Amino acid sequence: MSGMRHMEMSGDNDDQLKPLPTFLRKILALDPSRVEFRVRGFDLAEKSHEERLEAIGKAFLRGYNLTLSVRSFAAFRQALEQEAPFFRGFFIEGGAMGSALVDSLPFRRPMLPRYLAEFGAQYPMLVHAGVGLTMSKLPWREKGILAALDPLYRWFAYDGCGYHKMYFAPDKSLASPTSGRKGYASRAYDQGAGRGIWFISGASVDKAAQIIASMASERQADFWSGVGFAICYAGPAGSKEFMAAEALAGDNGAALATGVALACAARMQDHSILPETEAAVTDLWGVSPKALAEQVDAARISLPSLTADNGYALWRDIIAKDFGRR
Repeated sequence: MSGMRHMEMSGDNDDQLKPLPTFLRKILALDPSRVEFRVRGFDLAEKSHEERLEAIGKAFLRGYNLTLSVRSFAAFRQALEQEAPFFRGFFIEGGAMGSALVDSLPFRRPMLPRYLAEFGAQYPMLVHAGVGLTMSKLPWREKGILAALDPLYRWFAYDGCGYHKMYFAPDKSLASPTSGRKGYASRAYDQGAGRGIWFISGASVDKAAQIIASMASERQADFWSGVGFAICYAGPAGSKEFMAAEALAGDNGAALATGVALACAARMQDHSILPETEAAVTDLWGVSPKALAEQVDAARISLPSLTADNGYALWRDIIAKDFGRR
């Protein structure tokens, strides 16, 4: 995979990390309560949905906070192993945000390139999306952050920006007529905002559909794609929710299914897909999650150039057309 070949370790120094000073850790650390529905002001959802989404947020913050104090990648990997398989991708996403944030501080050996080399192969989408959250918080770091990313997966950084804005500033995001981005970055941003919509709606298909319907029509396909990714990777959702989402998406059903397919590939890659998700993916796509993940990867490999600026858009188009043929 371009830009993500595992780093050759030249000794213990390559695994070592420098913790932030205590006073900086206290300033930059994020309280787990920040992701609770009562704190965020999200509409209350079904209790099981709230518990799942809050647990995801707390796994993310554990990964983020650990980057501020961890002394080695070995210790980070050990902490990752303590996470339930379902939550490891979110833990890694949080760590990606933290590593990019730590690199904004002066007089430090860069952490992000080593983090990408360590975890980018198994969690490529989540790592790049996590980096995007820092890009959203520190826009002056955008150019430097993008330079370190894989040419194909870097679009997930814009996805991460959109998710961050929708999750932490939903009122402002929903009131904005555009993302403020140019070119395909604006679409990737909206795909991430769609992921955020799934969270602020409390994992309710009906609420998510209502929110999307209130937005500009030209943005709705990308919002639905983000919902598709979240409904599959985060849940909680089974076949009933997947099929209801497809029905409500209407003409944007292929966009929804594209998001589902990418999330399915991510779950298969990190070996964490749940039985309820396996059944839902099969009902929506008509193939097993394993077959769908192989199809997604085959579409990626078929691209004329993995480094072309339009490679990511072409990849998604191939997936969407495959769903349309079904």
